[in-house]
Parts: sequence; C-alpha cells; structure tokens
Amino acid sequence: MNYGLYLAAAGALDATYRQAVLTNNLVNSETVGFKPDMVFGRQRLPERLAAGSFGAGADPQLMLEKLGGTPTLSPAYIDLTQGGLVATGNPLDLALNGEGFFVVQDANGQLSLTRDGRFTMDANGQLVMANNGMAVLDDQNRPIRLDRHLAIEINARGDVEQGGSVVATLRITQPTDPTDLVKIGGNLLRSDSLPAPSTRATSGRVVQGHIENSAVDAITLLKDLVGAAKSFGANIKMMQYLDHIMGQAINTFGRVT
Repeated sequence: MNYGLYLAAAGALDATYRQAVLTNNLVNSETVGFKPDMVFGRQRLPERLAAGSFGAGADPQLMLEKLGGTPTLSPAYIDLTQGGLVATGNPLDLALNGEGFFVVQDANGQLSLTRDGRFTMDANGQLVMANNGMAVLDDQNRPIRLDRHLAIEINARGDVEQGGSVVATLRITQPTDPTDLVKIGGNLLRSDSLPAPSTRATSGRVVQGHIENSAVDAITLLKDLVGAAKSFGANIKMMQYLDHIMGQAINTFGRVT
C-alpha cells in the first residue's frame, strides 16, 4: 500500500470527524445553555527506528507505516465558556453567571447536569425542566415543591423564597474533574466526579428572570467548518492523484516486453 495514501486517508478521516463535530455545534447555536464541543488534531510523531526499540529484526517499512506523521483523532472536549445572559422576565427562568450546573433528576432517579434554566411548575407544584419535565433538585438532593399562589424569589445563592421564608436552596454544583463530563442528549450532561449534594462547589451566581444563550460563536464556527471541508477535499484529491500515479506505474512497469 502506498504510504501517501495512508496519510491522505487519515487526513480525510480527521476532516470528516471535524465536520461532524462542528455541524453539531452549528445546529445547537440557538439551544439555551448549550456548550460546544472542541476537537483537536494532533500529529503522530515519527519514532526512532533503532534496533531493539521494536524488537530485533523489526521491518523498518512496517514501522514507518505504523508510526509515520499521520494525524490522529483526539476525543472532543466540552467548551465550558459561558454564553450571554438574556432577560426573559419569567421568574422561573434561571441562568448561572459563572461556573456550575443545575442538578436534575429523571423518573428513574438518574441525576444529570444542565445549564438550561428554563424551569416551570408541574401540576403538583414541583419545579421541573420545561422541555422534559425532569425534577430540579435542592441541596439535599430532593425535588423542590412550590406554592403556585405565592410569588417566587430566587437570590444569587440559589435560595428559593416564598411568603418571606426560604423553602429550598437549589443544588448548584461543579464536577471536581470537568474533563469527565459527558453529553447524554437533551442538553444534559453526566459526571462521575460530583461533590456531596450539600457542598456548594462553585462560585456561580443564580440570575433570576434570565436564560443563558448557547456558547456557540457562529461566525468562527462557519469559518472552521469551511476549513474542514477544504481539508477533506484536498485529501481526497491527493488520494485520487496517488491512485492515478500507482495505476501509471503498474501499466508502465508491469507491461510485458
């Protein structure tokens, strides 16, 4: 196999992966509280083909094919940059100014994290996410129940007040290892490194009557998407060129004289 084809194919695969990640970001440019994914390409550095490095009698050509300077795919990382805050006037719309996540729970008791603070009250007066009905938890990991007949005030710390009394405090948390955050769909994330429920592990402040816009920078994203498309096209053309060269070589040197 021509070594150049390996390089070009790896470059095309890398560009395809970039396009997929960037396209998903672009689709969510209007999603409340969305955090875009970042994708990094890295070069696989050639290694010294010294005797003993790969065992006696190692085939140098084989090592070159395995350890050449082809690009490698890195996992996508979540960009936790904050999006802009927009006033809505709805007392149950909440945004976080700074780091941190709201903690929500599904019907099976599974916990998730979100920056989508569009909350509402269900028929039982429970505070839930407006888009999926998942319960919003307090700092004791309990669902929050409100009186729909009383005004609701939520301060920067997340204390929920009704009738002059604090009825609950929102659980706002930050994973001890943000790199283990995993997107699970529906604008939700999971983490295996959450601190104890009663520990306020973030300096993020709650802003009532606001929501957080998507953190996607559409202009920069479009530029990167065009660059990825051009990279893909260039690598495909290189593969076609190398295939043509190999075809000529076979026809020329393989001809019986």
